[in-house]
Amino acid sequence: RTRRGNKAVFACPFHGWAFNTSGKLIKVKDPDGAGYPDSFNCNGSHDLKKLPRFENYRGFLFASLSDNVKPLKEHLGEAARILDLLCDQSPEGFEVLRGSSTYTFDGNWKVQAENGADGYHVTATHWNYVATTNRRKTGQSSDDVKAMDAGSWNKMPGGFFAFEQGHICLWIKWPNGQDRPIAERKAELVEKFGEARAGWMIDHLRNLCLYPNVFIMDQFSSQIRVFRPISVNKTEVTIYCLAPKGESAEARAHRIRQYEDFFNASGMATPDDLEEFRACQEGFNGDLLNWNDMCRGAVHWIKGADENAKVLDMNPVMSGARAEDEGLYPVQHRYWADVMSRAIEEEKKNSAGE
Repeated sequence: RTRRGNKAVFACPFHGWAFNTSGKLIKVKDPDGAGYPDSFNCNGSHDLKKLPRFENYRGFLFASLSDNVKPLKEHLGEAARILDLLCDQSPEGFEVLRGSSTYTFDGNWKVQAENGADGYHVTATHWNYVATTNRRKTGQSSDDVKAMDAGSWNKMPGGFFAFEQGHICLWIKWPNGQDRPIAERKAELVEKFGEARAGWMIDHLRNLCLYPNVFIMDQFSSQIRVFRPISVNKTEVTIYCLAPKGESAEARAHRIRQYEDFFNASGMATPDDLEEFRACQEGFNGDLLNWNDMCRGAVHWIKGADENAKVLDMNPVMSGARAEDEGLYPVQHRYWADVMSRAIEEEKKNSAGE
């Protein structure tokens, strides 16, 4: 089994059946005398099942095992404008770099959906990373990586956008945007998109959760993060490094070093998060408290678009004035509750034969 590659024929390693790239069954191992009935393999009966929904947005491929979903463009909605800030960074498009990292954590998948857009936890959970990068910046150790500065987050402009369909985005303005690999293209991006939009591409961290299970992150390097629930208290995560095609060899090396520094199970930050996910899940087992409070910043949550959203010609459901604000989570969880409630009602109707 391989994650990537090119083949004209796919063979099942269990019983040896072979299928072509359109999913048609083209060969059954040892068919002579097998005793299959006349109805076997008729009119595509044993071909691979096609995905009910499969669509492309600017090179990002989305699939659903259910046909009861909205068209991709409608599902993405206003959140697509955040994705465009990544896609527009290179006229040649983006590519997924070779290699990936897969790991599991002992917790519910929704913890990861929250965490990727959590601006409040960084200096507490990732204090070791913050301290290490601060030592580099002050000359106490070498600074070959030129990592992004997370220690000043609470002093920098930041906020969030919450969208329909449960999508959310955390954003923070970097204090050292010049250290991002894409900064080498600043003049080109300013000329093409203007100062404001180019600034959002280069100088702003953007962690976009496309609900329910993928993050597109443009921050400590750039990343696709896909998470898959294995059980109610176990989740698998796979991450991939993204990069714009055509960037210089120096920028590419810089991007990969920044990625390795923060991400992967061997990075300085990911293990911190995974331990907190486990601890959170253990805490969820307590039954003396009914609710997990998520009201930080409630007095300055903004319904609809704030000035930053307007710069991007975007109309979110809610905007946040600070990166530590938690208003994006109730919007996301409310969408989850609505979807689950509708599904339960539909199941009841189907069971009743309505």
